[in-house]
Amino acid sequence: MTPRAGPGVLCLQGGRELTSACIDMDRAVLERCDGAVAILAGAARPGSDYVGASARTVEYYRGLGAEVVVVPDPRSDPGRARAALTDDVGLIVMPGGAPGGLLDVLTIVDGGSIGARIVELWLSGAGMSGASAGAMVMCTRTAIPDRRAGAGNGIADGLGLVAGMAVPHWSPGFESRWEIPESTVWGLPECGGVVLQDDRMSAVGQGTPSIRISDAWHAVTRVGTEELPT
Repeated sequence: MTPRAGPGVLCLQGGRELTSACIDMDRAVLERCDGAVAILAGAARPGSDYVGASARTVEYYRGLGAEVVVVPDPRSDPGRARAALTDDVGLIVMPGGAPGGLLDVLTIVDGGSIGARIVELWLSGAGMSGASAGAMVMCTRTAIPDRRAGAGNGIADGLGLVAGMAVPHWSPGFESRWEIPESTVWGLPECGGVVLQDDRMSAVGQGTPSIRISDAWHAVTRVGTEELPT
């Protein structure tokens, strides 16, 4: 494979993924990637939930014509999980579920080796697409609803690939359920989202993906020329 230069594409999706309404969005991401699709269903619970989430995602992406590999659950076999994330991976897909569980898989399990590996792949040119919880953990900060009563009031550091904080399943006003400290907030509707690459952003899929900078919301355009906030 020809070495890829620079970070790959990022896609933040709002949820209700793997449905017919998401096909055009996911095809647009696949067109920007070169290599196999690696499925990391770390937002699912261990066991049958992980197996089922992986199987549904595999079926969907194979239906789009992609070569697909499943990353074994890092909580049970981190070595095999790392081994599945080869240099030939062109896109890492993280479907939705529990953001706290996914964050643990990426940053705590095996000393955070899985998160470090997918960031390494992204910096080398692989794409990354996350829906709901998957989108949330890619940002500087992420909400963890099931840990709201603990330290940090349910807000934790994410992977930091995207500035700000993502709110999936979004419609105007939905974000008010959280005390969001970030000045940059991504509003991600179901079956819609944003594609980020080369310091530019564009809306994809359904709905009106939007961004809040300071206190002002505006819709992300679909022309792909808007600069990412810093």
